[in-house]
Amino acid sequence: MFSFRISRGHAAFRGLLAIVLGLACAIWPGITIGVVVALFAIYCFADAIMQVVRLFAADDTAGQRALMVVMALIDIGAGVVAVAYPGITAGVLVIVIGVWAIFGGLTEIAAAWGLPGSGSGWLAFSGVLSVAAGVVLIIWPAIGAVSLALVFGIYLIVYGVTLTTSAIVTPSGQEVSALA
Repeated sequence: MFSFRISRGHAAFRGLLAIVLGLACAIWPGITIGVVVALFAIYCFADAIMQVVRLFAADDTAGQRALMVVMALIDIGAGVVAVAYPGITAGVLVIVIGVWAIFGGLTEIAAAWGLPGSGSGWLAFSGVLSVAAGVVLIIWPAIGAVSLALVFGIYLIVYGVTLTTSAIVTPSGQEVSALA
């Protein structure tokens, strides 16, 4: 059974960061792919930092910690690729983001499956959304930079809203059921 619990503040921070990035992508879809790459890299590195902080602050099992390490490494890898190759084609970026979204979504669904209680339904919903967005991005790699910004922006807005809502509906003093 997966059992991921994070503080309300951590969930709210991640949710608001996703919303801000999503709004930027959706409002300005004509921005250059370089800006999208930079924003994606910032999000990946910030999330990797949060994963590592949670890794040392948590009293989770070895299996749970291993999943946190894997997600942090995927975040770092995706961020490094985005920074090292800013001129990559939209198709490659779409596939990288698609794989990232699918892995994150499957992990969230698995975590929600074993977590009854506050926020687990929102976690499952965001996991399904992540997998769906990832599949769309992988099967349609010729989506282009503008469409990528719109699809990824909408995905991040909804993901951020679900995570922030989970933080809001969780009673004070309790942790949020979420992918740490």
